[in-house]
Amino acid sequence: MFTAKFNDRKRFVGQASGKRKKQLALARIAEQEKSTGDENAPREVGAAECVVLDGGGDAHFSHRLQVEPRPVLCDIHDNQQEIEGASASAKKLRRFSGADDLQNAQVPADVPAEPKRTWCIVECGQLNSLLSDVKCPECEAGHLTIRVGESMGLSQELALCCDSCQYRRSEFSSPRESNRNHMKNVPFDVNKQIVLYSHEIGSGYSSVEKLCTVFGMPVMNKSSYQRIDKKVNASILAVTNVTLVETVEHVNVAYRQTFPQGRADVQFDEEDEDAAWEEDDGILWVDVAFDGTWHKRGFSSHYGVGVVVDVLTGLVLDFSVKSTYCHTCAMNKEKLEEMTPAQQLRWEQQHRAECSINHQGSAKSMERDAALELWGRSVERHNLRYRTMLSDGDSTAFNAVAAAQPYGPTRPVTKLECTNHLPKRMGTALRKAAKDERLGGRGEGRLTKEKCQRLQNYFRSAIINNLEDQRAMEQAIWATFFHVTSTDEDPHHDRCPAGPASWCFFQKARAEGQPPPPHAEHNGTALSREVSHAVLPIYRRMTNPILLKRVAHGKTQNSNESLHNVMWGHCPKEIFVGKGRVEAATAEAVAKFNRGNFALAQVMDHMSLPITDLMEAALAKKDKVRIQKAEKATAVAAVAARRARCAGRQRQLEQQEDQEGEVYGAGLMGDGGE
Repeated sequence: MFTAKFNDRKRFVGQASGKRKKQLALARIAEQEKSTGDENAPREVGAAECVVLDGGGDAHFSHRLQVEPRPVLCDIHDNQQEIEGASASAKKLRRFSGADDLQNAQVPADVPAEPKRTWCIVECGQLNSLLSDVKCPECEAGHLTIRVGESMGLSQELALCCDSCQYRRSEFSSPRESNRNHMKNVPFDVNKQIVLYSHEIGSGYSSVEKLCTVFGMPVMNKSSYQRIDKKVNASILAVTNVTLVETVEHVNVAYRQTFPQGRADVQFDEEDEDAAWEEDDGILWVDVAFDGTWHKRGFSSHYGVGVVVDVLTGLVLDFSVKSTYCHTCAMNKEKLEEMTPAQQLRWEQQHRAECSINHQGSAKSMERDAALELWGRSVERHNLRYRTMLSDGDSTAFNAVAAAQPYGPTRPVTKLECTNHLPKRMGTALRKAAKDERLGGRGEGRLTKEKCQRLQNYFRSAIINNLEDQRAMEQAIWATFFHVTSTDEDPHHDRCPAGPASWCFFQKARAEGQPPPPHAEHNGTALSREVSHAVLPIYRRMTNPILLKRVAHGKTQNSNESLHNVMWGHCPKEIFVGKGRVEAATAEAVAKFNRGNFALAQVMDHMSLPITDLMEAALAKKDKVRIQKAEKATAVAAVAARRARCAGRQRQLEQQEDQEGEVYGAGLMGDGGE
């Protein structure tokens, strides 16, 4: 069995944006200055060249006749121009699809069209059946058959042989890039694509091995896989670097359109109402969300990732991968112990450039160090200053950044709280108090799990409904506390909102001139005096004015959490990998998160792989489904239904646990098993 392929190749070159045109002009001037010979000699430019932006945003020329460097081309996702909707996914994809280079993308006239290519898995016996009536072109008597020869990965030599004469013609089942630069080991297209496929599903070499085993095909050599894998990683990183450069351009446009007066949002910084979004040095201030994630659970991971996401647009601006493990160092540990100090020093100097270890310390400190690195290079890499840090309170990342003063003592970084994480901290504090101070369990007025969840929900509603008024937010939080501590004999509803539309049954009845109904019917059992006094310090801490000011923006870290889901889909936490794999998975997730699934087409183009019509349709469909799911998930009815289902499942689970009693826990069986 072999994989057949028929040619279908398209190349898309888009017009450069304003910033890129300047870089293109500078690169052309530099290229002309380097050229030798007659200055007046005509020189072919245009379709044979494409501007490439490196990691620093500098432009240089790539001649298509060369193998490297490859141009990273613009999106060709025509269907994205019709993207509509209010979800974060729709807005992100619309920003990239609305660019001029997408609308004007076309194939240059002097680039020859290539024959159509289509992949097809065929069993050789089926082809021999088709050739049964075909005569040999030389003897015109014998019949032709296909014989499978040597294999190079998944590409196999196919020989067309005559059973009567010596006629033989052979081709490999997959083409490969022309080796005009006389490079060694130029891989076949099918081998590059199967390695890229393993990246997409996140299973590595084992997925290729299993696929070949199922189809009974020769398995690609692991060393060949690793060699191609490095090239795939390099292409992914190159495409992501260009995506991040374009992302910064979109962020600049978004801030200038949203804040045309160039003034800072006084809601975030009331003491400096005249602070400009862009200073005289041309560096833009942006609000960002930061969060860290680890490859392994339990804070014992070798790898950690820190990601910065722009709050206004939801686009990823930068990321950093931290590693405490290097496979080469681990494999040579015993050899190093046998070396002399001078030999060890020489080996370390030679290996330093390729060593994967870039973090010294525990896994918990990776998030802090990643934040320091990202804030420290924001001006140099993106010409941006991260004005705020929207994050949870799980690490000391903000304290480290504030102490480092990356933008100087006169430009401090402000802390913002996630609207979702702060209520979770309230729920965690209540559950911890119920356990440590024995406030839970059965009995009237106890702090049960259900009560903790209710108070957490009340806390979140008080924040969401009073974002524009910090004083009203504090009053609403305290109103929920006194509401659940009220009884018929001792009501405390003075802080609850008055009027017939009030959520408080007591105030609603008073506004309608009716006697207040019993608390047991509407409020359940009130918290006892003992429980109320115990949780009072928690409410005082969570209503701190500084804390409430940090959450008044109403933003969340949902973008970071969504990115983590995409990232670990390309690099599952159950599989042991190296730093290069984690970095490539993060980069690919960032490119897809910002640009959409068509980032895969850019990676393939960078690897000199064709983009077929079927692939275009499949990528367009994936982006369309992504937007449809996002729109459905953000609909008001869908959100309410989802919360109702979660609450119902939680109540059912609690009822089952109450009926069963304690059936699982450490030491429940007893020391002697009796």
